[in-house]
Amino acid sequence: MLPWQKEWNKFSPESIEKMKTFSDMTHEEKEWMSYVYDIQGVYQLGEPSYGGESRIEVNPSSKSKQDNQKNGYKESQRKWTIHGHPLKDGKIYTGRQYFSSTDICREFVKSRDNDEYIVQFLVYPHKQLDTNTNSEVFHNRVRILVFPNKQTVMQAMQISNPGVNAGAITVESGQNRQVAKGDGGVGLENDSGVNWFVFQEALGKLGYMGIVDIEGPHGGKQFKSEGYVRTGNLFGIATLGIIFWQMFKFNKSSKLDIIKKSSEEIKNLDLLSKFG
Repeated sequence: MLPWQKEWNKFSPESIEKMKTFSDMTHEEKEWMSYVYDIQGVYQLGEPSYGGESRIEVNPSSKSKQDNQKNGYKESQRKWTIHGHPLKDGKIYTGRQYFSSTDICREFVKSRDNDEYIVQFLVYPHKQLDTNTNSEVFHNRVRILVFPNKQTVMQAMQISNPGVNAGAITVESGQNRQVAKGDGGVGLENDSGVNWFVFQEALGKLGYMGIVDIEGPHGGKQFKSEGYVRTGNLFGIATLGIIFWQMFKFNKSSKLDIIKKSSEEIKNLDLLSKFG
């Protein structure tokens, strides 16, 4: 069992149902977040807090008190956070199906500097084909991202962003900002030159990121990843070749399916690779 799967399997069935409920009003374009509590080895969700389509702010002290009053959860039991990205302008954007630089830059720095183990969860809507009705439907998916230790996050950064000085990335320098492109479009860049999308994919190929369709039968259908990793040198290509072979063998033994991407989604991810 891969590291991300171990984290996902800790959620109680009630917590998974809460994820669906919190995300049911995604068309209202409200981002939500909740604390994840470890109750005797089982992950339970606290109360949801809602924000705007791209931003949410909470008072940690007040939120912990609310969870204690309503659910009896203690601050010492608080483990991680989970949040949901809603539709934006009534549409699905591929970039919003990933953790943003705001979501993960701080965690990368903490894991790198303190050799710290950190887990994050993101719920997002995804349009797909219902094979029973042959019609398009929205499913809620959860992306699980694990920062296991300094060595692994540095390895993932080297694979995905070979030209970046991983040791020099700070919380401030790794934050994306929108910049105008020569073709009139808008892209994302940061002072460190990190592509956070492909960094997440690199963690996935190492077994530290995965996706679960929580609307699927029997508690959800598990996926490895739904993107790709950009390689910039022969070392990266050779390393990923080994990783892909290991993942292929794991897929055969575990019978878990990998998402088959449409040409439009592949094109979207290719565009994302051009962002900083």
